[in-house]
Amino acid sequence: MKKILIALLTVYLTACSSSDTAKYYQLTTPPGGALTHTSSAVLGQQPKRLWIQSINLPDALAGTGIAFQTSDVQYRIAEQNLWASPLDQQLQQSLVTNLSNLLPNWLVTNTLTDGQPDSLTVTITAFQGRWDGHALVKGYWLYQHQEETTRQPFEIVVPLKDDGYQALVQALSSAWYQEAQQIASRLND
Repeated sequence: MKKILIALLTVYLTACSSSDTAKYYQLTTPPGGALTHTSSAVLGQQPKRLWIQSINLPDALAGTGIAFQTSDVQYRIAEQNLWASPLDQQLQQSLVTNLSNLLPNWLVTNTLTDGQPDSLTVTITAFQGRWDGHALVKGYWLYQHQEETTRQPFEIVVPLKDDGYQALVQALSSAWYQEAQQIASRLND
């Protein structure tokens, strides 16, 4: 009987002492997306300039845990599956990279440059996985060009290719890239 108790105690202590280690995730860019093109404005002309002013997130998304929607009204924030760096910074940097590639005649930056560049502010209201096996990216952006402001809502749903947080982050990255494509298309009109 003592041997069974010792064995059970050993299993219990081992289980208690070995906690899951945290896993960290970073948004991805499409293949070749990390290489930004230099602006190719006509000689003697300045390229159009776009300042990605900010990415605004609700408190639930501004933390380190990856969000998952478990029902119409319930959410869970992961405790072991975390963003490698603040999500707003990742979203802003990937948007700068993606728009730089999609708008080769523009100088896209996340720092204010001299003069009065056009500006883009994005508010994210949803950036999570869902119980139905999809990733959801939703919100709106404001584009300021001189005295004119354009507001554009967006909602992109991408199916996950597999189970797990890695597939979720890849789907969220894909949805965010699709939104960058839509922004670039509107700015080129």
